[in-house]
Amino acid sequence: MKIKTTLLTAGLALALAGTAAASDLWLHMNVNEAKGGQVNLNFPLSTAIGMAGMAANDDHHPGKVKVGGKDMDAKELRHFWQAVKDSPDADFVTVDGPDGKVRIAKSGGYLLIRANDTKGHGSRVDIKVPTPVIEALLSGGGDELDLKAGLEALARQGVGDLMTIDDDHDSVRMWIDHSPESARR
Repeated sequence: MKIKTTLLTAGLALALAGTAAASDLWLHMNVNEAKGGQVNLNFPLSTAIGMAGMAANDDHHPGKVKVGGKDMDAKELRHFWQAVKDSPDADFVTVDGPDGKVRIAKSGGYLLIRANDTKGHGSRVDIKVPTPVIEALLSGGGDELDLKAGLEALARQGVGDLMTIDDDHDSVRMWIDHSPESARR
């Protein structure tokens, strides 16, 4: 697993992740590679909220999210999310194949994405996004995602795991807690 790819994945998880509530919360990410590479990120959530306005002015891909190699604009994401949001908690996608399992579900106020490679390296991905974070992120107008609103909603959710990835001795973990230092788990 390459650090650049891992950081990009983590950035997407964060994006799909009130300043008063954020003042004592920290966003953490640990990346450990089998070949010895390691990245530890410890960032005050309130600082990320404050910086979100700067990221929103970036013109590289305004309001766009890459999905399966194709662009999906904010309007299409909002339409998709409205259908999911209005549905009861359920498994929306379940794939159980000879090489792995994938599950995308809405349950208990979270969008859950789980993938397990049962063949090969035995990779495992678990992503847990609070539904209010998705709602806030999609509250931007036109073709824009509101990163600041998404981060504020994430702060209101408080402490918890956001993402774990384990792949052939490499691992990534992203979570929020009250400590300025990341605890190894």
